[in-house]
Amino acid sequence: MGKARKPKVHKNKLNPTGLVDGNALIDQELSNGKSDSPIHAIAEQLQSSSAEEKICGLQTLATICQNDVNLTALVESDVVRIAASLLVDPDQSVRHATAGAFRNLSVLSVEICEYMVDQDVLTPLLALLNKYNGEWKPTIDRNMHDQLDEKSDTFLQAVNLLWNLCESTTLALDTFNQSQLLESLVKCLDWQIYGKEIAVTVAQCLLVISEDNTACWRILPNFGNELSSLLTLDGDNSCVLLRTVAAGIIANVPAIGSIYFSQLFATLSKTLDVNHRPVLGSLTSSLPLLNQKDVVHLEVTDDSHMDHESAEQAFQRRRRADMPSEVELEIRNVGWLLQAQRIAAEILTNICSTGEEEWHDEMDDDNLSDAESVHDYETTEQNDSLQNTDKLPTEILEAIKSYGFVEKLWQKAQPIAENVRQILVENDKNLFKRVNNLRASSMLCLHNLCNNISTEDLGGAEAIYQVWLELGQQVFQGEKNPRLLEASTSLMRATLEHLRKNPELFRQMTETDLQLMLTGVTDCHDPEIRANWLRMLGLLGCLLSEPLIKLIINFVLTTCLKEQDLWTISEAMDSMMDIFSENDWNQIVHDLDMVTKCKELDRRMKIKLKQNKRELNERYPAVCTVRTNLCRFCKYLETEMKKFRPSAEV
Repeated sequence: MGKARKPKVHKNKLNPTGLVDGNALIDQELSNGKSDSPIHAIAEQLQSSSAEEKICGLQTLATICQNDVNLTALVESDVVRIAASLLVDPDQSVRHATAGAFRNLSVLSVEICEYMVDQDVLTPLLALLNKYNGEWKPTIDRNMHDQLDEKSDTFLQAVNLLWNLCESTTLALDTFNQSQLLESLVKCLDWQIYGKEIAVTVAQCLLVISEDNTACWRILPNFGNELSSLLTLDGDNSCVLLRTVAAGIIANVPAIGSIYFSQLFATLSKTLDVNHRPVLGSLTSSLPLLNQKDVVHLEVTDDSHMDHESAEQAFQRRRRADMPSEVELEIRNVGWLLQAQRIAAEILTNICSTGEEEWHDEMDDDNLSDAESVHDYETTEQNDSLQNTDKLPTEILEAIKSYGFVEKLWQKAQPIAENVRQILVENDKNLFKRVNNLRASSMLCLHNLCNNISTEDLGGAEAIYQVWLELGQQVFQGEKNPRLLEASTSLMRATLEHLRKNPELFRQMTETDLQLMLTGVTDCHDPEIRANWLRMLGLLGCLLSEPLIKLIINFVLTTCLKEQDLWTISEAMDSMMDIFSENDWNQIVHDLDMVTKCKELDRRMKIKLKQNKRELNERYPAVCTVRTNLCRFCKYLETEMKKFRPSAEV
């Protein structure tokens, strides 16, 4: 119990370029009273015989669904099903606009991706991608920052869409497995032919597709040489990203990963070696220049000339208008680095996960023997033994140690300088989000390493204690980003597991210090983070003095009696029971009327287990185990209280 679920390598999703802002069109349409619904207007445009009308509707669709009202109207209409057929429209520009609009839509949520699959977007999407199955090569314009021709950019948008759908729903992945498109996608990893932008996007799509997908595992070993050749790629940050993602694909496929084991770890180390802080510092000195682009420059155009331009000329005109500035190119370059380092951390997380825990069948709680005692749930000794044992295969452990991954990941987990943070927040929130994602992924990787590497190999108890203190300072003094808080508290909890036998490190801890953690639980609205806090309180209850232990137990019981989330209650009670593994604390049990409170919690857990079995999913067996132990714990406390004479009565 307590091991983080194996995280997927999540992508940063960028909006497609080349699509005009449809908000002004919608506002104008509504103000003129032409339609009560922009969705209705889009549906009419999509069904027009005019390619220009279709493109206009698609460009509007690409922009309006950031609004929840429009999104609700969209899913209640047939617009997605109507637009899906345009992925194979005879007009290239229509296909391009459709792929871009659907890509924009697919980044909104998993639920939207599931809806798109339900609306049968996959059939025309796979048919579109199948058109690129022959001797196709993109045209890359070196004079326009390597921008792609329209046909190639359509392919790029389509692959991004496929990537998002396959990551969001297994139905999309199963459908892709039957499409026989995998080999043609792998060929596009040749960046010298297809360019780095296409190669990187295809690689990231394959990274998602190859995870836990045995259908892919039968094909990808045939391309081991092509994938491994990318591990030696040097160059700008697009090269860093491409070689890192290639390492991830190799790590996903057992038959290749075992062959290129050494190169794989060397690649991940090389990616994490780059210090992103000076890179961000240099960039932020230029970021305010972006604000100059907010000034609207009116361009006088010859409308009569535009009326006679071809589709290709119109596409080239839009490309020139959308050409990124030098600062925007640098932002993209830095974004690639942050993305590569985040993916490297997540690859390591997956490699260092020891697999899902095995659980026994749920026991019949009502038939527990009265002879069962506290020793049935004593796990501290076992946990101590586990924390001092390396659980990883020797070759992986040696690679982790020799490349210094623990230290490198800890550096990536640190907050950036305050002045740099402020500039990013004010000028490029997407890049700031990538910084936070890198920090969170690094901490989650360290969390897995803490669960699988001995205290000694992590640097010793004193070093781990310093990490715990620094994390605490960051949590209480830093920004309240939910993903960072969950990652930080997960790592704090994992480090604390290693300090069970080091109470001397906590001698200076006062009630004021402890109160910070209690406040952290009280003020937290996220059940996952609350579970981490409560778990830590239970661990501290094995390390602190009796007055603080009493405060912890009282707080945990009171909090759990008000808690609605069953997993949070389970984590808290499991940890609290550990407090009694080495000391009965009978006076505390008596003073806090623990028998009554624990029986009430046992009753509530039993009811909630029946109600929430489906929602708990893979956590259900773990919660059952805790509830079984809690039932035994109640019986044990009752037995002890019958023998106990309170100090006031002695």
